[in-house]
Amino acid sequence: MNKAFALLVVALLVAGCASDPKPPKADRLPDVTLSSLTGGAAVDLGKLRGPLVVNLWAQWCAPCKRELPIYQSFFAKHGTDVPVLGVDWQDTQGDLARALASASGITYPLVVDGKPDIRNKLLPKLILVDADGTIAYQEYVEITSLGQLERLVEKHLGVTL
Repeated sequence: MNKAFALLVVALLVAGCASDPKPPKADRLPDVTLSSLTGGAAVDLGKLRGPLVVNLWAQWCAPCKRELPIYQSFFAKHGTDVPVLGVDWQDTQGDLARALASASGITYPLVVDGKPDIRNKLLPKLILVDADGTIAYQEYVEITSLGQLERLVEKHLGVTL
């Protein structure tokens, strides 16, 4: 009996640590206002309409550090048609996050979700919001190229870049 219980506990722990590559879709971003990381205006997530790219990241996340310049490239190239919002998620070291954003050349808006208000398990996370404010797509994924991000936006938001 003890051996079976131990195996069940191990199985539950392993399942709990597994990544969920396609999390269940939520209808919308939460109705909360997040403060700017860089001194800009606060953002009411519940009022956002797309097409919009939202990136959840943190300064302690290695894949997040690698992909920030790609989001910046996307914003520089397509930001007037498809804005980008970066959400510093569950990060308690704002100074380090601001330093990383500055070093990465980020010019798109950045907000802080320190509580956190956005339901999430892993980082980095991509969320695509459509014109109605509905989450059209979300995935725990490291963006590794501008082309990859462009293809996801075109496919799930129905825009031509």
